[in-house]
This record gives sequence, C-alpha cells and structure tokens, in this order.
Amino acid sequence: MKTNRLFITVMMAAIFSCGNMLAQNAQTPSQKKKLTPEQRQEMQINRMQKSLMLDDETAAKFAPLYKEYLEALKACRTEMKQEKPQQRKAERTDAEIKKQLEERLAKQKKVVETKQTYLAKFEKILNARQLEKLFAAPRHNKHMQAGPCAPQCNKKPMRGNGCPLQHQPGECCPR
Repeated sequence: MKTNRLFITVMMAAIFSCGNMLAQNAQTPSQKKKLTPEQRQEMQINRMQKSLMLDDETAAKFAPLYKEYLEALKACRTEMKQEKPQQRKAERTDAEIKKQLEERLAKQKKVVETKQTYLAKFEKILNARQLEKLFAAPRHNKHMQAGPCAPQCNKKPMRGNGCPLQHQPGECCPR
C-alpha cells in the first residue's frame, strides 16, 4: 500500500515537473511571420518550378514568364473585384442586371484571353504534361472541393477522388 502511494506521488511529481517542458508558446498574429506580396509570388514561382520538375535552364526561362503571367492574371482579377453592385439584388432593374452580367462575362473573357496568350508563350518552353499542371485550376481549399463527381453527386467526399462511392476518375454518381 505504501509503495503504491509512493509510486503515485513520484509519478505525479514527474508529470507536473515535465508539464512545462511540453507546453508550446502560443503565437499571436503579430508574432507570426508575414510575407510581402513579392515574397508570396516568389514562393509560388518556386513551388510551381518544383511541381513541374524543371531543370536549371528551363527554370531560368520559366520564372520571369510565370511572374509576368501571374501579374497579368492579378490585373484581370482586380478589375473583376473593383466594380461590385452597390444596390441590393431586389432593387436592380432587368437592364442593370443584364449590363452587369455582360460586364462580368467580358472580364472573364479577358482572363481566358490572357491564359490563351500565355499558353502560346509557355508552349515554347514546357511540354504538354507540364502545361496541364500549370493551367490546372488552383486548389487552395482542397477540403472544400468535391472532385470529378461534383455536379451530379451531393454526397460528402469520403475517398480520394472526391466521391463517397468508389468510382474511377471521370465517372459520375448515379442520380
């Protein structure tokens, strides 16, 4: 009985004394390292170069062109964000709605044209598989995206291809 009490006391002392060593310093938002937009862009370029597995010569050609491409896309997207409707949806007239739709489609068309322009430039230095990776839709929120069955399948993703049922990529769920 005494050995049990002694053992428990020693264990409790060890746990309490080691507790401080395991505690982590909580970082406040001001202590976290904040990157400038240029640093973020540089990291994105490096990440894409690694993803495409470029050699040094190709990487030297790729980096400035990719940076130019990112800046062109950023310019297109800032134009899209600038003009947001100030009125409530119920207060707009049919003509205003139609005008806003046409403006939005024109801006989206500009983004597509920019991508097509840079596709022609990237074709000179990258192969088809690398182009596919480069122009694939960015997946910032992977856990929010459904997968190949997205339009037909309303079920929660459970497996690797985004569908709760085991399908081959490209196949869709029955409705």
